[in-house]
Amino acid sequence: MKVVQMIRRLWCTCRAWLVGVVLLGAVIATNVCFTQRAIPPTTGTDSPTLSAVLVALGGCRGIISEVLWWRIADLQRQNRYAELVPLTDLLVALDPASADTWVYNAWNLSYNISAAHQDADEKWYWVKEGIALLERGLRAAPRAEPVLRQLGWIFEDKLGGSSDIAAPYYRAHIMDLGVPSDATAFATATGVTPNWQDPFVRALYWYWRADHGRDMLRVTLALVANRDEAAWLPFLIQMARAEWEDLAPRQRDQVVHFFRQLSGTHAAHPAIQAFLEEVSP
Repeated sequence: MKVVQMIRRLWCTCRAWLVGVVLLGAVIATNVCFTQRAIPPTTGTDSPTLSAVLVALGGCRGIISEVLWWRIADLQRQNRYAELVPLTDLLVALDPASADTWVYNAWNLSYNISAAHQDADEKWYWVKEGIALLERGLRAAPRAEPVLRQLGWIFEDKLGGSSDIAAPYYRAHIMDLGVPSDATAFATATGVTPNWQDPFVRALYWYWRADHGRDMLRVTLALVANRDEAAWLPFLIQMARAEWEDLAPRQRDQVVHFFRQLSGTHAAHPAIQAFLEEVSP
């Protein structure tokens, strides 16, 4: 009986590895096809066929995930970013509850793969793919803070920053992304009618969804300093009060310095004076 059990366990192990090797071979073949034909990826687990395969894999999924992570890391070291797409696509499907997997894949799409293209429209396509992937990840884990914060960071850094030469093109086409479904709730929470053409407003929206106060404070400071000062100032004061206790001394000094500069142009604004008096030692 023990011999039979040992043979069965050995067979299960061999079968798991065999399935993993066959599936990985199919993925690599798909990878080659994608690279040669430049076929856009279909990330996610929406395919009924893929879903059925994943269910059939059962306990083999962990083994295949390990193999995929190893291969992805190898491709990453070789800067072969485009070839990562079908592999990370399958990895996301294998473990849809893993926020890190969604974030990693989206980062590759929005940063590495977009950077490999020269045309601004092609770059924007891949940035949008990264954003769309993260939004799909939220359907698997609606409150996943890493996913929400990564969405905020893409808008703050990739679209709102200056590190990408195509950022002005992204900003000009930002309305391709539409308006969030809970835009009204965001407007109520901030007390501001959002300008969804502003990437910093979109970044703030995702940080608000993540309920991450320091990110919200940082972006609101930028909104007041560089964009719509009058509209966002009350919310900035609200956020500064809410986060004050958690700020490091250096961060507190920066916030106080910023408000003192504002007081020069808003000397009669009682909320600024009240806040400065409240936080002054």
